[in-house]
Amino acid sequence: MRMSAFMACAPIVMLSMMGSLAPAADKEIFQLMQQQALPDLIRSISDEKKKAHLRITGTMGDYHDYRATPYLLEAYKETKEEGVRCKLLQSMGQLHDPALYAWFVNRLKDPSIGIQCFAIWALGELRTPKAVEPLRHKLWSANLNVQMITIDALGKTGKDADVASELETFLNDDDVQLRFIAAQALRGTAGVDMAPDLMKHLMNEPSLDVQETLAGTLGHVGGAVSTEHFIELLKNPPAQATEHWAEIGLAAGDPDIVIPAVTPLLDSSDMRLRISAARILRGFGRNVEP
Repeated sequence: MRMSAFMACAPIVMLSMMGSLAPAADKEIFQLMQQQALPDLIRSISDEKKKAHLRITGTMGDYHDYRATPYLLEAYKETKEEGVRCKLLQSMGQLHDPALYAWFVNRLKDPSIGIQCFAIWALGELRTPKAVEPLRHKLWSANLNVQMITIDALGKTGKDADVASELETFLNDDDVQLRFIAAQALRGTAGVDMAPDLMKHLMNEPSLDVQETLAGTLGHVGGAVSTEHFIELLKNPPAQATEHWAEIGLAAGDPDIVIPAVTPLLDSSDMRLRISAARILRGFGRNVEP
């Protein structure tokens, strides 16, 4: 049996032994990992000679198991390399372990912009409203990367009218990257009450990429309000691009609202409207023809 790789933060591995070797306890396996003896383990598994070797019979958990946390924290403590620490922060963020919340917050004070950025991202990955306050302190950073990652992270903290209002400010920014990320983040924070303002931003937005993202956000959060706006724009588009992102907005909406509103367009005398309606409804799994 061959084994290509083995992560140091892997789950508990259940092993059986053949030949004269005695079964290894979980604790001993983790000690081997900590001692960086993995090459010996791998060789014992892949060695084709007829001698005692390890054979994996089953696993418990997966590499996202919270039991990986202590090893990642210890590795972070032992290294001073910024790149390694950033990678470890990324791995810890992927665990979504709420117990790491305070530890991530403390990393926001690190002098390294890279570490700050990964800590901000990791806080967003926890998807908890209590991350709002520490993230807000980074929202107006002079560093563009910190700002962008903070906007993205705040978008994962849940519906919050105050946070949405702050993020909306960036839709007026001259930097198209900030407008794009803010448009994405508002999908997770804005409510239906912001639909009219988002529509105004959409109508005035010069970037096609930001238009599409805003349209998707508006369709997702705007309920019946945005559905009515988008159908009206489909019927009377001021430009071809308007028709395009109106379809995007409707496709991102609540099917229970959008489908009944769009279906009558299939009977329109305007072929353009029938084609648009068919495209939208097919996106919801309806097999229709214009």
